[in-house]
Amino acid sequence: MNLQQGQMNLLDLVRKAYNGECMLPDFQRNFVWTRYDIEELIKSLLQGMFIGTFLILETNPQSVPFKVIFVEGAEKVNPQICEQPKILILDGQQRLTSLFYAIYSPDIPLRNSENPYAFFIDLEKLAEDNIEDAVFSWSKKWREFKEIIEENGDYNLEVLKAKKILPLTVFKHIPEFYRLWFGEYKLLFEDQETNKIFAYIDNMIKYNIFTLSLGLSYNDKPDEIAALFEKINRSGVKLSIYDLLVARFYKFIRLREKWEEVFENSVNIKKLAGRIDNTTVPYSFIQALALAADKNISSREMLKIDNNILSDQSWAKVVDIAENKVLPYLLQINNFGIVDFEKWLPYYPIVTMMIALFLKFEHPDTDKIEKWYWSAVFSERYSGSTETAMAKDFKEVCAWFNNNNLIPEVVEKLRNQLESNVYTLKEVRRKGSSKYIGIFNLLFKNGAKDFYYPENIAFNQLDDHHIFPVSFLKAKGVEVDVDSIMNRTLIFENTNRSISRRSPGDYIRKMIEIQKSKGLSEQEAEHKVKKILKGHFIDEEMYLLLKNTTDNLTPSEIKENFERFINKREKLILNEIKRLIG
Repeated sequence: MNLQQGQMNLLDLVRKAYNGECMLPDFQRNFVWTRYDIEELIKSLLQGMFIGTFLILETNPQSVPFKVIFVEGAEKVNPQICEQPKILILDGQQRLTSLFYAIYSPDIPLRNSENPYAFFIDLEKLAEDNIEDAVFSWSKKWREFKEIIEENGDYNLEVLKAKKILPLTVFKHIPEFYRLWFGEYKLLFEDQETNKIFAYIDNMIKYNIFTLSLGLSYNDKPDEIAALFEKINRSGVKLSIYDLLVARFYKFIRLREKWEEVFENSVNIKKLAGRIDNTTVPYSFIQALALAADKNISSREMLKIDNNILSDQSWAKVVDIAENKVLPYLLQINNFGIVDFEKWLPYYPIVTMMIALFLKFEHPDTDKIEKWYWSAVFSERYSGSTETAMAKDFKEVCAWFNNNNLIPEVVEKLRNQLESNVYTLKEVRRKGSSKYIGIFNLLFKNGAKDFYYPENIAFNQLDDHHIFPVSFLKAKGVEVDVDSIMNRTLIFENTNRSISRRSPGDYIRKMIEIQKSKGLSEQEAEHKVKKILKGHFIDEEMYLLLKNTTDNLTPSEIKENFERFINKREKLILNEIKRLIG
């Protein structure tokens, strides 16, 4: 197969999708990226980072080799769109659709969300090189979004300028962006800042993707193209196995129809799956049935299961256990600190394992399940060969239920690491890793609440932000590992924006003033602030370190306070993990 290397401007490709010139073959998966995935993509573009190669097929609009579909949302924002595909995206759909969504802002919900989102760039954060917090999104139902919208649905430019934020929709028409930048936004910043901001945005405007192209000659070879697509489809293994099982069991159980019925009628399972096309969930139910029957769950062996494992009766049982036992158990915030599955579930195989345990045992030992659970999370147990690890853990946890001395290897190993002090957390900074998510699960479990609005119980709106603000440390010239997980905690986006330039001592003072405004004395207000911070694994000593880190300290003094804070907080969290795994 002859592939031609090349480059294309990414924003040009997005505009072609809007016009119907760039489309997708209908065998592509649906759009599954979340708002956080989209934010990370935009951050990468602003920094000019490599986002992967796109595989494309050049086509003749009059003789397309496949049935084609528009990029998701294109028909919503362009009612006059018509099929005229000159390019089909074989690999790169999620990246292209994500940027299309951010720029054209169709009113359709994202994965695991009931509302559409709008995406923005915080220009002040760009000026500070704070890329991590420079890109954010708001639900179109939120008050913050409604405050920047005119009655006709357009953005209020004066409000945007006051907040110094730029909506991604300005990149629909690049000349319009230049007019706004040079005529409006540039005047808000000093020359050095404008140069820095514009350099980041220019990275995105001029971003070229690397392409591998199949020429027009392949329009007569759809079988070869479909075979190539199957090889590069990242989720192809599990999805194809599920599809094969659907076909194999058609005479015994109408699996696809069963799943559609379950998705529509099961509140908790719907929360887990997010979308009806997320066939990972029904496949995991079948895996759980196989595990509970002591069967091998490798991809090859899963294709060999029969109707002794999967039937109408066993399907009804696994759905009942998932919906009414396992998922409600996992969503008990005091047990596992999972506020929603999309963002705060450390590993999906954990759900499969727990369903299998509840299938195998009518009343499983939940104390041992929880010890195994936290051991798996903090040892990053399922970051490698998941089926092998699941099979081993399932066998060992079942044995442990019957004999207290048969401690699973994953539990024993982490206990030994913690006791010998070779296990650390300070180096964790990769979002999405099970350690990273697990620490935030502990924060939710520990009762973490927002610094300024602790009475607000909208836990699903809490997000991870810095404790020692990046802008403060940078302004003071302090060089520390600012993105260590030990310097992050759960607060609202608005609170983070408010404290981003403040010293810790300054925002601690404001926390106290907020409590005093509710009628508390100075002593009572400070006690309340300490209680709030305790939920964030911040004790009395660490409170004083924050309170005493003010603008008048030298960089070396601030660095010393930071390091002491980080080390102390790590010890507190490690002690909590020790307690949880026994």
